[in-house]
Amino acid sequence: MAKRRKNRTHLKGANAREAHPDGVPKSFIIKHGQVGSSLTQLVRDMRKVMEPNTASRLKERHRNKLKDYLTMAPALQVTHLFAFTLTPVAPSLRIIRLSNGPTLSFRVERYSLMRDVLVSIKRTRSVGIEYLTPPLLVLASFPPPSASTPPHLSLLMKSFQSLFPPLAPQTLSLSQARRVVLVSYNQDRGTVDFRHYIITIKPYGVSRRVRKILESTSGKASSGLLDLGNEKDVADFVLRKRGEPGPDGYESASSAESVAGDDNAAVDLAEDYVGRNNRKGQRRAVRLDEVGPRLELRLIKIAEGIPGKEGAVIYHEFGMSSLLCDWLLRI
Repeated sequence: MAKRRKNRTHLKGANAREAHPDGVPKSFIIKHGQVGSSLTQLVRDMRKVMEPNTASRLKERHRNKLKDYLTMAPALQVTHLFAFTLTPVAPSLRIIRLSNGPTLSFRVERYSLMRDVLVSIKRTRSVGIEYLTPPLLVLASFPPPSASTPPHLSLLMKSFQSLFPPLAPQTLSLSQARRVVLVSYNQDRGTVDFRHYIITIKPYGVSRRVRKILESTSGKASSGLLDLGNEKDVADFVLRKRGEPGPDGYESASSAESVAGDDNAAVDLAEDYVGRNNRKGQRRAVRLDEVGPRLELRLIKIAEGIPGKEGAVIYHEFGMSSLLCDWLLRI
């Protein structure tokens, strides 16, 4: 029997500091208790969202308790812990700021897995290298800070901001902007919508059929090569109008259809971007392809400290504590 090879899972000294630079948030995402297969898959999907600064292959055992992760995480420089639990009412999520809190408790009103989102959209794509860099965070529809703004919303925004590395436009390379996480506040429902997108760059003003030819030459087509064996002329493939069936009997796309007809969706690349011919100065259409998961979260409670060592309740859905203003001053 071949000798088992042990993969190195840790670094020492200077190498460890280089691999985990200071100031970068790191997370554990776990399930707590019996949650079922659907919520287990949601945990895996959320790990994909938080890559590369999360433990993607964290092995959980039934005998592991929440306090085990709370004890181990600070030694591994983990700053946040996501804990999914299934309650008799609905799934719940706790976001714990290590190692002193606060702890934010949410009820998961609705959620969709990555596989469900990809099935529901027409354009599906394989993903992989997009997860080598952290996503960009976009906060939308939160009320601007003012005297009339509920204090817990300001703390909620800052908590989501602390989950992702701070954005530095002066040093951020354009090729590192591969994904977007959208956190939107729904004022009518009083909930937070969580969405995850991949940034797609396409040639601007190019028909779908011409784009298929370009992608086939670059090896990005689904089959690698474009099948024109049944076409008498390449012009028949490129110029066929919508509604006219091709040789295979399927309706073709209009040659006038572009990736983005709106000039607001097109930009001139400031730097070279990943992909064929995405060079600096080239005009390209930018599109966000949602890949999931989707979550609708309702904030239930904010408490000082961490589970097992929780202090006073800073905010509760049925009443707000005066300690909330003190927490806002600390952040």
